[in-house]
Amino acid sequence: MKHQHMATLEALFAHPVPHNIRQASVEALLVHLGATVQHLSDHRMKLLLSNGSSMVLHAAAGPMAADLDAEAVHRIRWFLEQAGITPQHPEAPPAPVRGEQARRLLIHLDHRGARLWWLNGDDVQAADLRPHGLWSTGQRLTHRHDRDLKGQRAPLDYDYLKELCACIADADRVLLLGHGHGQSDLRQLLKDYIAEHHPSLECRLETIRVDDTACSDAELLALAHRHFGNLPHRHPVHSPGQEPQEAGAQG
Repeated sequence: MKHQHMATLEALFAHPVPHNIRQASVEALLVHLGATVQHLSDHRMKLLLSNGSSMVLHAAAGPMAADLDAEAVHRIRWFLEQAGITPQHPEAPPAPVRGEQARRLLIHLDHRGARLWWLNGDDVQAADLRPHGLWSTGQRLTHRHDRDLKGQRAPLDYDYLKELCACIADADRVLLLGHGHGQSDLRQLLKDYIAEHHPSLECRLETIRVDDTACSDAELLALAHRHFGNLPHRHPVHSPGQEPQEAGAQG
C-alpha cells in the first residue's frame, strides 16, 4: 500500500478522531482497496467493496467540504472493519467465490478436536485436526476444574488455532458446528481468535444452531449440503442506524 493511502487509513482509525481527513484522500484510499465510489444526489456517496459490502454516506458539504466530519469518519471506519480492513490488515480480502464454485468447508468442533470436510459438489474430503498439549489430554473444557491449571486458566493451544485458521483461509465459505455455551463454546473461542488475529477471515464464517451431540457424520454432511445449497454466496450487510440489506443491493 502506498504511503499516502496508509497514512489515510491510519488517520481513519486514530483516537481521538482527526478533524482534517480530506474526503478526496478517503475516496482515493477506497478506490485503491478496490471499492467503487458513486456520487449520488443530496451530497451522498455510495461505497461498494469488491466483497459485496455497501454503504451510503452523506458526503462533506458546506465551507469545510474538503474534510469529513467525525460521524462520517466513524461510519467509514466501521465499514472498513466489517470488511476486515484495518491499519494492521490494510489489504482488502479477495471477493468470495460464488455458488458451486465456492470452496466450502464444514468444521465440527468439540473438546476432542476438529473434524473437517471439504465439499466440492458431490465430492467430499475429510480430515481431522487434534489439539496438542493440555487440550490433547481429552479433558473437557466445559468443566472448570479441567479448564484451570493450578488455579489459572489453561493456556490456549495457539498452534491448533493457527492450523484451523490456515484451513479457513483456504476456503470461501466455512460452516462451524458445535455445542456449548459461553467459555465452553469452542466455536466462539475460534471466532474470537480470528477476530483478533485474522479479521479478514471473519466474513467466511457461518454458524447455525443445531443439536449436534447425537448426529452422525452423514447427518452433519447432509445438514451442510442443505445449508450451503446452490445459491450465490452473499453476505447481508448493514450500517449503524440502517435496516439490513442484501450485499450489493441498490441504495
